[in-house]
Amino acid sequence: MALSHYEFDRFRHSLIAAQRLGSRQISEYMKAIDLTPSQSEVIQVLKRWQPLSLKDLGTLLVCEKDSPSRLIERLVKDGLIDKVMNPADARFVLLQLTDLGQEKSLQIEEIEEKLRGNLEKVFNDEELSLMSSTLEKMLVHFPDAETLRKRGLMK
Repeated sequence: MALSHYEFDRFRHSLIAAQRLGSRQISEYMKAIDLTPSQSEVIQVLKRWQPLSLKDLGTLLVCEKDSPSRLIERLVKDGLIDKVMNPADARFVLLQLTDLGQEKSLQIEEIEEKLRGNLEKVFNDEELSLMSSTLEKMLVHFPDAETLRKRGLMK
């Protein structure tokens, strides 16, 4: 059975509107701590998996999967990330959070708690799980699905 034009448009535009709303909210919260959403994602990924090479970090990011080097350089310049020699191969560096980066990570976690609280006002765990499963079904054949799997966010 083919999707009706109405249901297709309803889904597509609802998805776009929800993504834009989420992006605006996250941007607003992160701006308060002088970060972009992409910078906050890098910090949280590094907090969990550091130290990482730039290439390995790129495989775990949704925000800037293809070329995170400019994003990383900005975080290094701002004193949030250090480049350290890779003990396995001195030709390459590893990325890790500085003390300031660790502090920012704690601020990001506080913001994520606020965002979770906002969602809890609207959805219960079952509803969020159903929405996540639906989105996973849509993403399963695309590269971002592998990123989400590596991060333990998708089966």
